[in-house]
Order: sequence, then C-alpha cells, then structure tokens
Amino acid sequence: MMNSSSSCKYILTSGRDDMTSTFMQQEKLVSINPSTKQVLAEFPLMNKVEIEESIAAAAAAQKNWRKVPAPVRGELLLKIAQLLEDRAEEWGLLVTTEVGKCLRDGVAEIHRSISFLRFFAGEGYRMTGETIPSRQAGVFAYTKQQPLGTVGVITPWNVPLAIPIWKMAPALVAGNSIVWKPAPQSLMISQKFMSLLEEAGVPKNVVTMLIADGPLVSETFAADEQIKAVTFTGSTRTGQTIHQVLAPRGVRFQAEMGGKNPFIIMPDADIKQACLDIVSGGLLDAGQRCTATSRIFVHDSIYETFRDHMIATLNNVTLGLPTDESSIIGPVVDQRQYDTIRSYVEIAKSEGATLIYGEDEPEEEWAQGGFFIKPKLFDHVTQQMTIANEEIFGPVLALIQFSDFEDCLKQSNAIEYGLSSTIYTRDIATAMKYTDEIESGLVHINMPSTYSEPHMPFGGIKATGIGGFREQGSHAIKFFTEWKTVYVRT
Repeated sequence: MMNSSSSCKYILTSGRDDMTSTFMQQEKLVSINPSTKQVLAEFPLMNKVEIEESIAAAAAAQKNWRKVPAPVRGELLLKIAQLLEDRAEEWGLLVTTEVGKCLRDGVAEIHRSISFLRFFAGEGYRMTGETIPSRQAGVFAYTKQQPLGTVGVITPWNVPLAIPIWKMAPALVAGNSIVWKPAPQSLMISQKFMSLLEEAGVPKNVVTMLIADGPLVSETFAADEQIKAVTFTGSTRTGQTIHQVLAPRGVRFQAEMGGKNPFIIMPDADIKQACLDIVSGGLLDAGQRCTATSRIFVHDSIYETFRDHMIATLNNVTLGLPTDESSIIGPVVDQRQYDTIRSYVEIAKSEGATLIYGEDEPEEEWAQGGFFIKPKLFDHVTQQMTIANEEIFGPVLALIQFSDFEDCLKQSNAIEYGLSSTIYTRDIATAMKYTDEIESGLVHINMPSTYSEPHMPFGGIKATGIGGFREQGSHAIKFFTEWKTVYVRT
C-alpha cells in the first residue's frame, strides 16, 4: 500500500533529550515525546523523485480501485474500524506518547476515528445520481458521481488520526487513491496507520505516504497533473501558501485552517456549566484545537461573578503527565509551540492585559522534562489586542467585558477567522439571533465550541476555509467526486 522505498522506514532510537527545538535535522525528521523531550524515532526524508514515484504508484492503483463497487469499498472501511476498535487502548497510548494528549483523550480520538469510518462506509451505498425527465421525447437523462482520481491529503499533528481518517475515508469510498503527507510531529502514528490499512486489505498503493519537506510536497503536487485535488488542514498562512502554489494549474483545493473562537456569556447563562464547557472546549489537548475557545465575552452584569467561578474551575484543572488518570491537561506538542505560546503571553502583558491565573509554571520534577504550560486566564482584554485576534493554539483564555449584545456580536465577528462559536443563554430569541448573525461555520448553543458529530458538515468561513467544500457528513463526498450528466436516445 505504501511505496516500498526505504526512505519511508522509520528508525527507532534510544531515548535522548537532545532534540527539543526542531523536527528536521539534515535529511531526516524525528519524533519526540513532548512529556520527556526524548527522541522516539527518526525518519529519512524522501526526495522529489521518490515523491513523484509515490504519486505515480497511487495513480496506477486508482485505475483498478475505481472499478471496485462503492459498497465494497465501504466494507473495507468497516474492517479498518474493527481493527482500530480491537486495539483502541494501544492506539490511544501511542497518540499520548507522540503528541501529548491525555490518555483518555487519546483513546477518545481513536473511538471518534472509528465513528468516521463507520459513517463513511455507509456512504458507499449513497453514491447516488438522479434521473431527470427530459423535455425531448425519446431521451433518457441521468447523472452520476465519479471519483476525481488521485488526491493529495495534508494533515496536522493535533488530531493525528481522526483528521486523516475523516479526509481519507470519503476519498476512498468515492473511488480515489491518496497521496498522504502527515505532519512531522506524528509520523509514528501515521506509519502505524499505513500498516493497519495494509492489514485491512486496502490494495497496494491505493494510499501512499510521504515523509518529506512540506514546500517540496506542495510544489510537486502543483506540478504533477496526476494530482486532481488537494485537501489540507493546518495554519492559515500555510494553507494560503499551498493554495497559491496550486492555483496556476487550477487544482481543486479544500482547506480548513485557523480559528479564534468566541464564547459569549449572557446574563441568564448557567455560569457553572459554562465554565466547565470552557475547560472542555478551550483547554483539553492543551488548547491545541482549531475549534478551541479562546475569547470569552462576558456581560458586565455578571462579569465579576463569572470571573470568580472561572478561576475556581481552573483551580480544579490538573496539569500533569498525560498518562496519569488525574491529568486534565498534558504538554504542548514541541519546543516551537511552547515558545510561541509563551511569546503570546508576554505580548498580552505588554499590551495591557492582566494575567489573573497561570503566572506560575509547574516546578515538579515531572514537568522539567517536557513542554508543560499551565493554563492562562487574562483579564482586561480588548478586541484590539493581539491576544484577541491571533490564533495562539495553546491553553490561553481571554476575558472581554461587554454591555450591549449588538456590540458583542460585532466584536465577535471582527476577526479574520470564522470556524466555531458558542453562546450561553436561556433566551431562545437571543440564541436564534446569534445563530443568524455570528460569522462562523459551527455554532453552539450552551455547548462547548469543540463539539461536532461525524454525520454533520464541518468547516469554517472567512479566512478559516478555502474552497467552499465542507468536511464530514455526506457533504464530504462532494469534494472527492465530479458529476457526469448522461443523455441516452431510447
């Protein structure tokens, strides 16, 4: 299934802590345990020729794969799901080890991945077209969906299995082959998934994996006419750069990128539950989610009460080793992410925000070996500050006080992103107005900003999304197919 090139093999190494600031050393990538800074594995980088060979192999495999009936392609997804379910704890521990998710969250990602596979398996029976009455006598007209061909898939490290699966599953059931470029921080997970696909019986080279420099992959995708589409999840800057590279050839492109997601607390809100949902939506996975809550707008009539409840809630949030059952938050993924978050904290202070929780960092021995950051809560934040506009991708929350709901909506929308949002209120009219006017692809009423379900469309607007296609749900198939209209003289 994966190219047999030796450059795709990883080399297990003894645990060393001398690799903490970069994933690339000369001609290799390394995987690092974020809890200990130990090197877990090394991966030789592929060159341009090897990337081109992977694309050619996937394109050749697609010619037979597209002939397999869609329901049968879906049955293979069910086999993959069962293999994952049988080893969920093992997979969850690998996610914890390589990217630092708390173990319960690592296992939860495995089960979420299984749900995507089972949903998209059913899409094999729903690859339908239409029969449409012709206005011409003796003509039978209908439409059908067909696969694009070979597609590029570029995925991030923060959801290292579920995101690849929710992209690959609809692509596969639609009859496409895949050239996959995973993030360097999660290559052990990615390599293991390739082995799982082979075990499940996915034909050789229907999915190939690239361990390569990102810009080189993008340039090769752009130049190779065998790549019919590219789907990407990652930062806005990277997504826009890839889009520009692909645009001259008119490659179909889908991108899900950054978020700066608001959470509005109205005077009638259930404050206790709102605080719990902010922890769930803003701090799990150390805040490293594109849908994570980051801006908390609180009505001034309950501002102090809410702030006190939020601090009390944070006092019960345990930062610790991700394998400990008591830990709610583990480390951030690497040194670069750690330094980025710390720099945003200092910028916020310099611009006048007040850090009211999280000034002290953990000093225990277990924390010294990893990239651990205590959750931060800022007060006296305005929408003009950097902390309220730029995606931090870390456990940093900003409180913004408001008195007028209309003004709050304007501030919530006054950013470049439009992924997710939440409002807490018991008033249905307020909730519906918010739903209509908030500029985000996902809207939550009295729920965490990270909540989603596999059968519902997922995606953002504004600078969060490119391409107009949604992921997840039945909408996901649309990106990976093209429509053919057929006229038959009877």
